[in-house]
Amino acid sequence: MRHMFIALLLLTPLTIQAQEATSGSNNGPLFMKDLVDEGDFFAPWGVGLDFFTMDQDYDIENLYLNVPALGGEIEIDPSQVAVTNKVQHFDLKLDAWITPFLNMYGLVGRVDADTIVDLGSVIVPGLGSLPAFPVNYDGTVWGLGANLVYGTDRWFGSVNTAWTKANLSGDYDSSVKTLTIQPRLGLIRNQWTMWVGGMWLNTEEKHRGTFELELPGIPPIPLEFDVDLETSDKWNYAAGIGYIFSPKATISFEYGFGDRTHTLFNFTYRF
Repeated sequence: MRHMFIALLLLTPLTIQAQEATSGSNNGPLFMKDLVDEGDFFAPWGVGLDFFTMDQDYDIENLYLNVPALGGEIEIDPSQVAVTNKVQHFDLKLDAWITPFLNMYGLVGRVDADTIVDLGSVIVPGLGSLPAFPVNYDGTVWGLGANLVYGTDRWFGSVNTAWTKANLSGDYDSSVKTLTIQPRLGLIRNQWTMWVGGMWLNTEEKHRGTFELELPGIPPIPLEFDVDLETSDKWNYAAGIGYIFSPKATISFEYGFGDRTHTLFNFTYRF
C-alpha cells in the first residue's frame, strides 16, 4: 500500500553539520551552543520541501470477505493473497537544531496512493477465481521526527526517526500510520555530501468498505471487506547525494533499493 506513509514515509531530509560559517547572532543550535565554535553550524531554523515515492509489498494481518449474494463470508488463506502498494507524497517541513546533535521537525503534506489486493487465488464455487481490486486513496499527512547527528568536516553519521499519520479520503474507510528509522553514514567533500544507509519502515494500513465484483456474464456483486495490512519487507538499502549551496540552502536526493524501492528529494532553506 501507500505509505505516506510512509511515509515514509517517512520521509524526511538529511540534515548534517555545516562546513561553512553563517553570520548573525542567531547562528547555531538553540541549546548547548558552547559545544560548537560560533559560526560553525547551520542557522537553527529550517523550512524544507520533500517529494517522496515508494513501491512495496504488504502482508495481510487480517482479512474479512463477505459476499451476501453468495451466502456470506468467504474463508481464504491470507498468505495466498498478494498485495502491492505505490505511493507519492510531498510535504512542507519546519525543523530546528535543538542541540548540535539533535534536529527535530514537524511536517504536513499530501499523499496519493494505490494498493492492489490480488484475489486471483480465491476460488468461489460456481464463479471461479476472484479478480484483483484496487484501493485508491489520498489525503493530508502530518508527522513528527528527530534526527541524531554526529560528524566532522569530512564525515558524518545520523539516525533519523519519523512518525506519520494520514487523514484520508477515497472510496473506502481507510487509515495509514508509519514509523520510519533511517541510519546513514556519509562523506563530506567540499560542498558535496554522499551517504549510504538503509530504511526500516513499519506501515499499518487499514481499509474497509464494499467493492463491486465484476465477473463475466453476471451483474456486479457487492463484496464487503475489512483488511489490515503491514509492511512485508521492513528494511531496504539507500544511497544518496547532496549539495550545500550555502550555509542557508541545501539540496539532496536519495534512492532506496532492495525488496522495496523509494526515492526522496529535498530542498531546505535555513534562517
